[in-house]
Amino acid sequence: MSLSHKLRWSHGEATILSTAAMLADATFLVDGKPFKPFARAPWLGTVDDPAIVGHLRVLAGDFVGLPFGTGGRTAGPNLPEWGSLLGQPATGTIHGPVAHREWTIVGGDDESVTLSLDYDPDSVVRKVERVITARKDAPALDFVMRIFARHKAPISAGLHPNFRLPENPGRLELKLDFDFGLTHPGQTAEGDPQEFESLSSVPKNGARVDMSHIPLSPRTDKNVQLCGARGPLTGTYLDEGMGFELDWDRELLPTLMIWHTDGGIKGEPWNGQFRAVGLEPLASAFDLHTDVATGPNPINQRGIKTWVDLDPAKPLEIRHSVRAFAV
Repeated sequence: MSLSHKLRWSHGEATILSTAAMLADATFLVDGKPFKPFARAPWLGTVDDPAIVGHLRVLAGDFVGLPFGTGGRTAGPNLPEWGSLLGQPATGTIHGPVAHREWTIVGGDDESVTLSLDYDPDSVVRKVERVITARKDAPALDFVMRIFARHKAPISAGLHPNFRLPENPGRLELKLDFDFGLTHPGQTAEGDPQEFESLSSVPKNGARVDMSHIPLSPRTDKNVQLCGARGPLTGTYLDEGMGFELDWDRELLPTLMIWHTDGGIKGEPWNGQFRAVGLEPLASAFDLHTDVATGPNPINQRGIKTWVDLDPAKPLEIRHSVRAFAV
């Protein structure tokens, strides 16, 4: 059974669950007005099937992945450099134990909560802590993932904030500077280039789509990875006069994957109901097997690191934040 902890501060309130240490809900007060930028699955609180991984049972605003992804994908026929890499079979639950298991709520108050999760004895990871703190006198949340290792090793890692899609196409504007972008090798149509330079012109099925203004029309699912991210990302809800800034440690997580999903996932618990954009800072090669991220791949061969280095002598801290603003 998932436990919860509530944050309440001058500029908002938030609920964090023990399952997957999920940020289940958050409301910011911006100039005295409530603003809810995070996504929340319509089935949250109604699914208890243990066969469904933890983070999907409570899918909402923010969780973490360690290792990130799982594998078991298929590459497009025109991307031989990805073919054998995508074919690595899935192992374990997607995004690792942190995204599946019940965490222990170690302690907390109105402004902060600390959760902890022990990994299995045969894992390179010994323990993970997650701290979520309301920023004093600001409509913002600050997050820390602290990783304790058993021995030195590389591993893929990622953050998974999910933001709601507006009803009208193109009315969430995304801005982020980056070196180059790649479409997911499992979604790249034959004949399409994989690489792109601007989020406003992303290859898709022989044409181009503008992923700087979402949701896309017609409704579709699309994943891309922005490599060499520079500066924070901003998302502005153009019809609401509100927005958010997502900031993170780009030295450790130099890429950002955009998971644009607009009702395209069927089966339980999705049933075509979930609409969101995951804006996911990564040290990973898409959502592929951690061995793909830590070995040679088409992203790190261009100088973009796709893993983090663990060291038992010092816990690794990965920080990110979400701040709301008025336009």
